[in-house]
Amino acid sequence: MEEYERKLIEREEGERLLALANNNSYLLVTGEKTLDEILETRGDQTFVNIPDEDPDNDTLMDMIEYFIETEEYEKCAKLRDILISSGELLEDNSETTASRPPHE
Repeated sequence: MEEYERKLIEREEGERLLALANNNSYLLVTGEKTLDEILETRGDQTFVNIPDEDPDNDTLMDMIEYFIETEEYEKCAKLRDILISSGELLEDNSETTASRPPHE
């Protein structure tokens, strides 16, 4: 039973850190908080990208997919807008294409 409990605790900690990393990066990428504000006010300083660099398109897509899984669609929309404004076209099979206008 100890092994099961240890693995459960490790999984929960991993999920907590993943959520924190995605949310910290989201706050930074969207400009809702500065790096200094995040470092001063939040517990663990973990990010899904290097904090003082703009995330690449793959990182943005990973963040969008994470927030789709957590059903935080407003965050998905903001990240999608950032991705589109970077000039990256979304793939036709992307889950985020539902919010785009249909092809003419």
